[in-house]
Amino acid sequence: MNRLPHVFTRSGGLARAAAYALVGGAGLFFSGCVVHESHPYPRRVTVVAPPAPPPPVVVREVPVPASPPPVVVAPAGGGVVIVRDAPPPPPREVVTVRPSHRHIWISGHWVYRGRAYVWIPGHWEIPPHHRAVYVGPRWERRGGGYVYIEGYWR
Repeated sequence: MNRLPHVFTRSGGLARAAAYALVGGAGLFFSGCVVHESHPYPRRVTVVAPPAPPPPVVVREVPVPASPPPVVVAPAGGGVVIVRDAPPPPPREVVTVRPSHRHIWISGHWVYRGRAYVWIPGHWEIPPHHRAVYVGPRWERRGGGYVYIEGYWR
């Protein structure tokens, strides 16, 4: 007579062994194989978030307060223009190479045309005679405004 191992001889031993085999086999079947590959360069993951939406734009019309006119012109014949606002500071000027030893540099200056100051750039000029001296234009404060005095040769 053949003797079976004692696992199978006890009551339910065969069923218990079959249950162990089934559970173990199912565990191996569902666990799959795990393969770890090493890469020569580490993987970098960049997460890009979409930009935030721009804030809402609110447009309002602001009434412009009435202001006095910036220029008061004297009666015809006087030719004097009085501007209430001071001229801006002069910008930096680049003085170019002197064309000849006779030329004199005339610096740039502000003039008032229409309703705004306009910059007249500097330039080289030959004096009208040998001993002429140029007196540059300027703005003088008079009363409640500024008066433009033209430059001239003396």
